[in-house]
Amino acid sequence: MNPRRKTGKRTRKNTRTSRYAHLWPELAHMPCRDHWPDRSTTFKPERSQVLAFIVDGYGCDLREAGRIFQAARDAGVIRFNPDARQWRGMKGGQP
Repeated sequence: MNPRRKTGKRTRKNTRTSRYAHLWPELAHMPCRDHWPDRSTTFKPERSQVLAFIVDGYGCDLREAGRIFQAARDAGVIRFNPDARQWRGMKGGQP
């Protein structure tokens, strides 16, 4: 191996971005919403205030809203407040 010759390897960080990343600024200001309002019954996505907020704000269907919710939760854009048992955006819903 020639010490003056560079190796062909180049290191590159493999950063993945969500396809919903353009929605994060608006979701970060989401006020407190309940994801499962009636806990005595089984969970139904149609009753979720969080998914309704996403559907109304972005004009998507309920299935796509669920995907947006999961991606936002994984990215830390929306967080669960265990005391109030509600979801809120990082910047919205704070006292």
